[in-house]
Amino acid sequence: MGAPLADDTLASLRLMPLFSSLDDDELGRLLDVGRLEHWQRGAIVLEQGAFGPRMMVIVDGSVEILRRDHHGVSHAIAVLGPGDVLGEMSLLLDTPRSATVRATSQLTLFAIDRIGFEAMIASDDRAALRFALAVARVLASRLVRLNEVVVSLLAESDPLRKKFADARQEAFPLWDDDDVP
Repeated sequence: MGAPLADDTLASLRLMPLFSSLDDDELGRLLDVGRLEHWQRGAIVLEQGAFGPRMMVIVDGSVEILRRDHHGVSHAIAVLGPGDVLGEMSLLLDTPRSATVRATSQLTLFAIDRIGFEAMIASDDRAALRFALAVARVLASRLVRLNEVVVSLLAESDPLRKKFADARQEAFPLWDDDDVP
């Protein structure tokens, strides 16, 4: 069971879309399986390629998301702040981290381990279901934004369009070739 959260931290979490659908009792049960983590500026919070069984929500501070290319060079792909979610795929899947996350300021995170979350699901806890739906919405929103970027890039480059079609077919063999712009 986690330690009680300060009133201001609890109030911050209640305002975040990820927790806004939960009533007080449900939020309390979710908070019981989580914990606060504090990180210093410059700390590596998550490492691309490592396995990690938890997801986090930024309570205070900001992070930079870095992704290594096939040459091993890291590229900054996003900056996230309060209310944003990190490591959500690790809550749902047992896969390596897809990016590195570095704190760009003092950082406070609310972390939830997969084991505790899965125990809530196994007990048919409604809070886990509502939270999982909120996480799914985060993932769906990110996919929509990514699709918009991909379409924009494809509109700019014929060679890129062919390369994408080949990569897409490898990743998603059920798509029809007619779907490529």
